[in-house]
Amino acid sequence: MDQYQTLSLLNLAMIQNGIFSLGVFFILWVALRMAVQVRGESSTVLAKVLTTLFGLMVVLFGLQVFANRAYSIATSAKSLATIKASGQALSTQAESFLAGPYGSVPTELQFSLFSQTSSVAWWAVVTVILLGTIWMPVKK
Repeated sequence: MDQYQTLSLLNLAMIQNGIFSLGVFFILWVALRMAVQVRGESSTVLAKVLTTLFGLMVVLFGLQVFANRAYSIATSAKSLATIKASGQALSTQAESFLAGPYGSVPTELQFSLFSQTSSVAWWAVVTVILLGTIWMPVKK
């Protein structure tokens, strides 16, 4: 695979990731709306448990989408570094990608939900807000 194909696949992966991110933020909004609805005294424990499960699935899906973005970038960097190591000349865009903040080439590619600290911190805060909204007592 040459650099044009690698960068084209990265572009498609980023478009796909953006679409999935919009979906994640929409279902996160739905989960937060559900959490607000079950917060009252009239809600049952079953409703709170089901809302919690739905919210935690949204958080898991969000972690997967964010991790997929990081993995796509790492895969592209490794592919471009392999092309460069084989002796082929890289374009200015490919060289700047390798020289930029995402250009650190991993020795082994491994998918991880917890690959980026900022993503994990974001979803941890979302989880605390979601569970707090559902389970904290209502002040009168």
